Amino acid sequence: MKAILTGLGGRGLHWLKAMKERDDVEFVAFVEPFEGSITRAVEQHGVPRELIFPSLDEAIQNSSADFVLDVTPPAVHHEIALRAFDAGLHVIGEKPLSDDFQNAKRVAEAGAAAGLTHMVTQNYRFGAQPRTTRKAIEEGLIGAPGQCDVRFYMNWADNPGSHYVTEPFMVINDMMVHHFDLIRYISGQEPATVHAMTWNQPWGWHAGDACHAIVFQFASGLVATHVAVGCAVGSRTNYNGDWRIEGPNGSIDWNMGQTSYSHLHRTQEKVDKRPLEHLEVKAGEQAMMDEFFAAIAEKREPECGARDNLKSLAMVFGAIQSAKEGRVVALDELS
Repeated sequence: MKAILTGLGGRGLHWLKAMKERDDVEFVAFVEPFEGSITRAVEQHGVPRELIFPSLDEAIQNSSADFVLDVTPPAVHHEIALRAFDAGLHVIGEKPLSDDFQNAKRVAEAGAAAGLTHMVTQNYRFGAQPRTTRKAIEEGLIGAPGQCDVRFYMNWADNPGSHYVTEPFMVINDMMVHHFDLIRYISGQEPATVHAMTWNQPWGWHAGDACHAIVFQFASGLVATHVAVGCAVGSRTNYNGDWRIEGPNGSIDWNMGQTSYSHLHRTQEKVDKRPLEHLEVKAGEQAMMDEFFAAIAEKREPECGARDNLKSLAMVFGAIQSAKEGRVVALDELS
């Protein structure tokens, strides 16, 4: 399929490299307004200079594309998607869906009304660890989960001057949308309320709060906690974070990419951190593109479709609202 790639920064070039591994993606145009990024793309990555345009409108007018691969900053995502839908193009875009919840709702509705496929690249859920964990829970390994605790300690986005560092709540808005989406995916449930506290450490490099403690409550009784230090300078988790999912028949634990099962209380067969063999899955960009193309061909909603992704984004904006207002926020307040 023929594609327009919007954004030739570092992440855009990452996608460009990944798509070169496929024989079903042809880039027919690129969008990049900044000369420095254009020069790098041309000189270091072989992008034809004549295929780079300063705006999506010009790229659309000068090419014949099937979809847009959007790797622009979050504040621009809704503008890119709306213009693409006007031109009859499908969209697969980097998360988050938007940096504004009302814009996110508007663009999700616009894609659906146009009958076009709109997918958000929540790549974390396509990994072997989440897929394995969801399957184990669906098969009843630990029974119905009652508690899910996530811990994230990383030196996140240590890049002076970037929007990750200069804008508020970016650890929640840009990074934690991955984990919140994983909580929904793995549990197969939707949270009802959120209560969040955020703060900064004196040595931190983020203008916005980079640390938090967040509690999500579900109608089933499941409670999910999320604790993060985005300016950690000591020991680290990995980007998935360390997880513990507790049920009546034991726990599933994630630790630095390893997954294990334990059941030690009131059982004749005690199990202590027995490794769970990860499923063999295609992950990352290739898995997401496979799903995107399949959804287009089958005329169905993709996994991580925009309308479903609103539920993950509601967790983000609900947590931010809770932190600002110092209260429990019902997530249906955002609908």
